[in-house]
Amino acid sequence: MTRISDDELEDGSQKLDYLASFRLLLRYAGGARKTFIGAILLATFAITAELVPVWSVYQIVTAAFTGALSWSFVLLHTALAVGAILIGFAAMGLALGLSHIAAFDVIYRLRLGIARHMARLPLGYFADLPSGDAKKMVIDEPEKMELIFAHGLPESISALATWLAVSVWLFVVDWRMAIAAILTTPISFVLLSIAVGGASKRAAAFQSAGARMNASVVEYLAGMPVVKIFNRTGDSFAETSAAVRAYVDVVTAWAREYLPLGGAFYTLVLANIVIILPVGLVLLHLGEIDLPTLLLFVILGANYSQPLIKLFNQYHTIAHISMGSTLVGRLLDEAPQADTARQLTLPDHDVTFDAVSFGYGERDVLRDVSFTAKAGEVTALVGPSGSGKTTIASLIPRFWDVRTGRVTIGGIDVRDISLDQLMDTVAFVFQDTFLFSDTIAANIRFGNPGATDEEVEAAAKAARAHDFIMALPQGYDTPLGERGGSLSGGERQRIAIARTILKNAPVIVLDEATAFADPDNEAAIQEAIGALTAGRTLIVVAHRLHTIADADSILVIDGGRISESGRHEALTARGGLYAWLWEDYVNAQAIALRPSHPGGSKGAEQ
Repeated sequence: MTRISDDELEDGSQKLDYLASFRLLLRYAGGARKTFIGAILLATFAITAELVPVWSVYQIVTAAFTGALSWSFVLLHTALAVGAILIGFAAMGLALGLSHIAAFDVIYRLRLGIARHMARLPLGYFADLPSGDAKKMVIDEPEKMELIFAHGLPESISALATWLAVSVWLFVVDWRMAIAAILTTPISFVLLSIAVGGASKRAAAFQSAGARMNASVVEYLAGMPVVKIFNRTGDSFAETSAAVRAYVDVVTAWAREYLPLGGAFYTLVLANIVIILPVGLVLLHLGEIDLPTLLLFVILGANYSQPLIKLFNQYHTIAHISMGSTLVGRLLDEAPQADTARQLTLPDHDVTFDAVSFGYGERDVLRDVSFTAKAGEVTALVGPSGSGKTTIASLIPRFWDVRTGRVTIGGIDVRDISLDQLMDTVAFVFQDTFLFSDTIAANIRFGNPGATDEEVEAAAKAARAHDFIMALPQGYDTPLGERGGSLSGGERQRIAIARTILKNAPVIVLDEATAFADPDNEAAIQEAIGALTAGRTLIVVAHRLHTIADADSILVIDGGRISESGRHEALTARGGLYAWLWEDYVNAQAIALRPSHPGGSKGAEQ
């Protein structure tokens, strides 16, 4: 995702885009436009109806001064005023109902649009995207936009329309008094625009500081067991405290820039009555206006700026929401992964890397990697941490696209295969297995939604998961809870392997499938992996070398290059990096943990 740089925050070049929310909503308005226009018209009518009681009072006062007042006249205008109020309430209620219907439809379309766009992005894109950010863009920010579409726009447009109507009415009655009524308004809004313009340059810093504070608080709470056990509460809280202080500093600086002129706006925009009365009294004394006209301007003038205050409050809400809308807009502007949408016939399922180089940003991770993983064989990737093993594995299903060279399946570049076909062809078992908070059967069936119960059970047996599943209270109908937290790491891996078996993909990539397994689970997982091998291209990323000792081909990755390749016996005899890794592994297995005593070895013997 495109992020705001520190330099932009410091120099204020990243200013708030106040129209970001509008553009985002209109982009997904679709058939809700007519409903929304109807809501605006009804809201405008409702606010206009609020002027009828003012007009009725004006008519009654005028009749009283001209001697034309009668009870029937008073009752007529009282009924008009009460009727207008009731009709206005009904119209506003209907307007808000329509605007909410339109808002929910737009938000539904927006969320679907975000989800579909995210599904078209490279899988590697999400490696650097915290789950909290994803939730914010799909759930939280669209939800905030309901305020704009359901309330902000109808109320803002109707308030503006009412203000314009009142302004025209005042000028029709008396242009001199009208100028007196509106004189403070343009001055106050000039002050407001200066205040907002000066403070808006801190919008990006505000957003960044808020994100840092939220992330720091979440991390502090999530890491509480570690903080407590090492008695580092003070040190750990220091970063959270600093993040909160930084947020406070940004908000304080923003308020200091805004408040002087912003406060002046609120003072002036409501102060027109102090001009209306003196001017009106002078004109009344000179006989230029009558008392009913003065009373009309006093009544209307005192409330003349109320629609503008409502408009500004909505503007403030829209400005705040637009910060998040900018992030959503940037996500939607991310280029989707190229997809040819072509279904191609693959002559075989050999996976070949042909002079592949790849890097994250400017940093190269892989350099001129070439090898072939043959169908029906196990190809293992081993090497020191950070050597590029997982990166190689992730290029096969196009989590990322190569920088130079090409990755092929059956001799066809994976970039030429449709994404649907590629996903059907390649199965990937992650090191950190993800399970849905559904039943075990549903998690296994995720590999093939149309699978029967018998097929699900057969896959579980092949993955050596059937026995522990049947030992659970509800068997295959046991709900797993969030991320399958009720199971051990090895049990989760076996369910993931069962899911992969049920998918029946011809190319399978295992990213250290035994990483979190105890010895019993590891043996079961190794048996399950054996069930995957037959007739498939199996590529295994391994840290525990004994798990791949029988692999058909072992590729030793070092510094983003293939430094050695061959079978286990040949590599150990060669005396290179693999032999060194194997020796370290054997020596580590021979080390036994012993208690340390103050008396040294003699004390240990006693």
